[in-house]
Amino acid sequence: MTDLDDMLDALRASPSDPRLRALAPSVLDGVARRRDRIAVRRSLLIAGFIALGTGWIGSMVPATPAAASPVAIGMSDYAPSRLLGR
Repeated sequence: MTDLDDMLDALRASPSDPRLRALAPSVLDGVARRRDRIAVRRSLLIAGFIALGTGWIGSMVPATPAAASPVAIGMSDYAPSRLLGR
């Protein structure tokens, strides 16, 4: 066990690799990107549930019956056929 302690002490005393310092920002950038993706997924999930809930509630509420009236599409009220009573 003493050999292991001596090796760990020697490792602790040795200088760290400079590449490890460059690793931290890239890891933190990856964590930030992942957090952003999770936030986007969560907001899309919430929006989907709200849309589903709104549709479900809207289908449960009875609506008044629609009353249709014959109207020619694109014809104004001032067209000659309307003025003549046809």
